[in-house]
Amino acid sequence: MSTITKPILLDETGQALLAAEHRRNALLEILASDKIATLTTNLNEIHQLVREGIASQVLAIGDQINVAWSDGTNDYTMPMDIVHFGDVELQDGETVPGMWLQCHYCTPFGVQFDNAEAFYVCESALPAGTYHVTLATTWSKATAGTYQFTLTQEVPAGGVLAGFERMPDVLPENWTVKSYTSPSAASPIETVAVTSGTEGTDLGTMAYTTVGTLNSMQRTGYGYNRWSQSGIRQWLNSKAAAGAWWTSQNDFDMPPTELASKQGFMAGFSDEFLNILGKVKVTTALNTVEGLSDTSEDTYDTFFLPSLEQMYGTPQLSGVEGDYWEYWKRALGLTSPAGTGSANANEAYKTYAINAQTSAQNVRLRSAFRGGAGSAWYVSASGYLSDYGLACYSYRCAPACVIV
Repeated sequence: MSTITKPILLDETGQALLAAEHRRNALLEILASDKIATLTTNLNEIHQLVREGIASQVLAIGDQINVAWSDGTNDYTMPMDIVHFGDVELQDGETVPGMWLQCHYCTPFGVQFDNAEAFYVCESALPAGTYHVTLATTWSKATAGTYQFTLTQEVPAGGVLAGFERMPDVLPENWTVKSYTSPSAASPIETVAVTSGTEGTDLGTMAYTTVGTLNSMQRTGYGYNRWSQSGIRQWLNSKAAAGAWWTSQNDFDMPPTELASKQGFMAGFSDEFLNILGKVKVTTALNTVEGLSDTSEDTYDTFFLPSLEQMYGTPQLSGVEGDYWEYWKRALGLTSPAGTGSANANEAYKTYAINAQTSAQNVRLRSAFRGGAGSAWYVSASGYLSDYGLACYSYRCAPACVIV
C-alpha cells in the first residue's frame, strides 16, 4: 500500500527563514573551503552569491573581477571594480539584488557620445536650387543672421541636410551643407558652400529648440546630450559587427564616426560573462533648454556610463541619477560630494587607458549638462568633473554593468 507525503507549506515567515538559512549555509560553505581568494575567477559562483543576496558578505567594495575583452583587434584582461551593492529593477519590473561593476581602466579608443545632427529633414523631395536658413541667436562665431546655399542635386523625401557643425568654433565662411538620402546614409549626395544671404527658398529659423523639420542649433553644432538617444549607448549595448550597431534614434540623428571601424562593445565579452548581467533600469536627467515635458527618463541597459551622482560628484538634479557608489566616496576621501571644475581636481578620479596604463584620459559620464543640448559631463584626464564634454567629441569611457 503506497502512501502520499504532502509537502510542508510554509507561510511567508517560514519561507523567509528558509531562504535565510540557505544563504547562511552557502556563505559558510565558501568560508569553510577558503574560496574567497579565488572566487573572483569563478563567474558562476559570483552569480550565485549575488542571486542569494549575500555577495556583500563575501566580496567587498574595491575587489576586482578580471574578465576577458577584445576590441576586435586586440585582446585584453579587463579588471572590473566592485563599486556598489543594492537592489536593481529589471526590464520586466522585477526587483532583484545586484552587484555593480565598473571597468577599472577606460577603453582603448574613444567613441562619440553623439555625432553632430542634421539641421533639416526633408518631409518631401527637396529640388535642386538655392535655399536659406536663419540663425536666431549669436553663438560665439556663429553670428545671428541668414545664410544661403545652393543644391545642384535633388534630395529625396526622407533625406536630410547636415552642416553648421561646431558652428560656434568655425567662421561662417568655412561652413558647408551636406545632403544625404537618409540620416544613416554612409556618404553625402553632395557638399556645398554656405554664404551670408537671403536668396532662394526659406527653410526657417534655427534656435535652441527643435521645431518641426528644423533642428536645434546646439544639436546641429555639437550633437545631442540625451543618453537614451546617444550613439555611445548603442555601441555599449551591442554585440553587432562594425557598421551594424547603430540606427537613427530621431529624425536628425547621424551615425558616429566610429561606426564603420569598431565592433559593438559587448561583442568583446564571452557569453559566460554577459549571461550573468542584467538589463537594469538607468535614470538620467534631461537638459532644460529644449522644453522637454519630463526632467528625467529611464532606459534599461546592460552597460551604461556612470552619472555625476554615482561618481560621488555634485549633481545638477539631486536624487535622480542613482545612489552614489561607495567605491568613489572612499577613493576620493571625501565626506560630501566632489565639486566640479579644475579647482576640484582629485588624483583618485584619474582613469588610465587599458592599452596604456600610465596614460590618464578624458572619460565620459552619461549625465547631460542640463544648461544646453550639446554637452555631457566627463572626468578630465587631470582628475576633475567638467560639463564641457561636447557630444561630438570622441572621449573614452569606463562603463559599468550589474551582475543580477
